[in-house]
Amino acid sequence: MRFSSHFSSRTHANLIYTGVAIASGGVALYTPLIVSQTGLKFSGFWAASILFGLNLGRVAGAWLGTRFPVIANHPFSVSGNILLEGIALYCLAFLDQAWALALFATIAGLGSGLSFPGLKFFLLKLRDLDQSALFARLSMSIRLGLVAGYLLAGWIPHDTMQLVFLIVLLTFTGYGILMLIAMRGIVQKEQLAADPESLHGHPAQQVHAQFSPRAVNPQAELPWLFYVSNAVFWCLAMQPNISLSLHIPHFTPSIPVSTPFWVGALVIIALQMPVSKLAVRDQDHFRFLRFGYLGLLAGFATLACFPQSATAVIAAAIFISFGQIFYGPSLDVLTARFADKTNADTGRLMSRQMLYQSSGSMAGSLSGGILFDLAQRLQLPVLNWAALATLALLMCWYSYRKIPALYKQAVHSQRQ
Repeated sequence: MRFSSHFSSRTHANLIYTGVAIASGGVALYTPLIVSQTGLKFSGFWAASILFGLNLGRVAGAWLGTRFPVIANHPFSVSGNILLEGIALYCLAFLDQAWALALFATIAGLGSGLSFPGLKFFLLKLRDLDQSALFARLSMSIRLGLVAGYLLAGWIPHDTMQLVFLIVLLTFTGYGILMLIAMRGIVQKEQLAADPESLHGHPAQQVHAQFSPRAVNPQAELPWLFYVSNAVFWCLAMQPNISLSLHIPHFTPSIPVSTPFWVGALVIIALQMPVSKLAVRDQDHFRFLRFGYLGLLAGFATLACFPQSATAVIAAAIFISFGQIFYGPSLDVLTARFADKTNADTGRLMSRQMLYQSSGSMAGSLSGGILFDLAQRLQLPVLNWAALATLALLMCWYSYRKIPALYKQAVHSQRQ
């Protein structure tokens, strides 16, 4: 793969984005099918346990990545972890016990939790590309893949899950190969920067400026409450994946269950790049964090006010998508800029961020079904949406009053 060192930074980034989009298509293809079939065959609890297991594995993988960076940030490790996820998912097609499905979902999540921080780690090595655009394109690539997967799920025969999961395995294999090509090329450019005479025919000074390694301060760390805010956001953002899937058959059966999900994904695809370009300064990205919580608040409040309206379900999905458009890329940019300002270990920060994000997603996937069941038991169908709206409102205030100050204080203390 020596030839990949001749690729431009944009080409390396596009290889990564293509791989992410392909794998996201595989995720969108299998997730609704395995959750719905498990719910019918066993129970809603065991259906939720699959998503819980996926996120539990991601938490474990992200934690291991913070303790042992080499298993999360080496090119062969990243591709190997991607392949581990694909193989574990393929095994789901051959399992008949609910506990076994949850177990292998956890193994798949472990591969995801180890590989995704490594993906961000290598993207951030492309320092000649704008960080905001890098993460905005990453988010858009994920959504493009999800929409393609949802559409593909509409005509692939579901009578044999072996075919579905074979396609999933192929998508993750392709993802791993593209990632390996891109990562090897990035590493070779770094080697060229360290020894410009090792390869010929390159503009060595330009490569050195873009890929030269920097000193790392292993003690530099973001505030704990900064990560907690990330966990709470994704706990809230994960709720609709479970809650809307339960809400629609009960209250708005006139629309397919998948409708709000592909509508939301299309909104992100259309608006992610234009919106992300509006944030340049750190202050802009802090404002976007607040806008992210405001998007969730608007979505949950809409469902609380109009629970039996199909239009309200679609509108809520759009509002929640806006929340993800604003929040996710801006949080990544702030984390990357903190690493640049303090010479922090970028890979470790990204693994820690993934740890808290997956923890929030895990809590959200579990609590979504519990809140919905509680609302039905108490005959208060808007209770779960009202509770989520209240928490989103509190986090809007918290992200306005606390997060910027904590971040700036951490940067200042590490620079002294």
